[in-house]
Amino acid sequence: METTQQPKALFYVLMLLITLALLLVMGELLARLFVTPQPLPKPPPIGTQDPYQENPYIIKARPYIYFHIPGSKYIQARSSYQVNYEINAMGIRGPEIVAKSETGLKRLITLGDSITEGHGNHVTDTFSYRLGDSLRPYGWEVINMGVQGASPIYYATNLERYLSVEPDALLIVLFENDISDDRTGESVFFHLPFFDEFDALLMKTPTNALLSKSRLYTLLHRGWQYLIDSPVENIIIHNRDQTFTNDEQQAIQAFEQQQDDFHRPKHLIAPAVFDKHWQMTQAYLDYIVSECHQRGITVMITNLSVTGQEPGLNKAYREHAALLDQKAAQWAKQQGLPFLSLLPMIAAAVTELEPFESQIVIQDDGHPTPQIHARIEQTLQPWIINHLSK
Repeated sequence: METTQQPKALFYVLMLLITLALLLVMGELLARLFVTPQPLPKPPPIGTQDPYQENPYIIKARPYIYFHIPGSKYIQARSSYQVNYEINAMGIRGPEIVAKSETGLKRLITLGDSITEGHGNHVTDTFSYRLGDSLRPYGWEVINMGVQGASPIYYATNLERYLSVEPDALLIVLFENDISDDRTGESVFFHLPFFDEFDALLMKTPTNALLSKSRLYTLLHRGWQYLIDSPVENIIIHNRDQTFTNDEQQAIQAFEQQQDDFHRPKHLIAPAVFDKHWQMTQAYLDYIVSECHQRGITVMITNLSVTGQEPGLNKAYREHAALLDQKAAQWAKQQGLPFLSLLPMIAAAVTELEPFESQIVIQDDGHPTPQIHARIEQTLQPWIINHLSK
């Protein structure tokens, strides 16, 4: 009796598998009729790019908001500098990232905006590159994953990319325009197209690469994205429905609109509404810290302000920079995170180095010079070693 039932059971299992295979084939064929994939484009030809104009080497798309086209090469140039940008397979400026198993080193990645990316500086002049040299004897490598225009919303939406390189520690570099950039990101996020080859920017496996070529998989993934909001998207939805302003904020915005000098970025938040805006930005940082702690990844926070330390600067800029520093320090203490303010270092450099434009910031630009990148590294290095060795 058992002998007769076994062939029947095998037959049923075989028929079930054949049916599933046929359904998958039919689904793939139908998907190919209705789904047009949105693959990574080929890099544009090498050219010269003004960093303050639309960048053809960058794609805007969900879930990553935007990213460099992998393999891109271009020259970033203004009147006072000309530097090469070479984009690796993960869409990040810098050399290719090798598997962690090949290095034998622990891995620290730096997250930040254009300053961390190295705007106006050669890669070897950035503070992240310098940190890589100074931390290597301690058994650590540093991978710079800074991206121009990034802020906490960007770090949260791109967290999967960062985690895919298997970091042991993250250094998040906050900057004075982060709150404003978060609000901008929230306003455009759900208007961005989906990026189908979402795993192309990860340290991916061959299985993921194969799945990404399936139109049925693409269709199902798009449907999932439409129907299910991720934890970060829930934060964005909550934040974009908040409106915090008052007469003071409107006066600041009116003042900013009269300023033509690009050294005066449009990012100030009035003190009366600063707490509300910080709480919105803090939600992204809370998410990142929670996800990292679950994986045993150390998170360190530092805060930088350059224009907020400029001599003769409008009082509102100084207040904004000081408030962000204060809120970041309080939040880091509550989370039990190492925090280091770089504002005193910049303030000291301002008194020691003259003129401001050429010694502190790049002339005709406003981003830190190689000298300031060196000082950032010198300030960060002992602090990082102290906390990574605990």
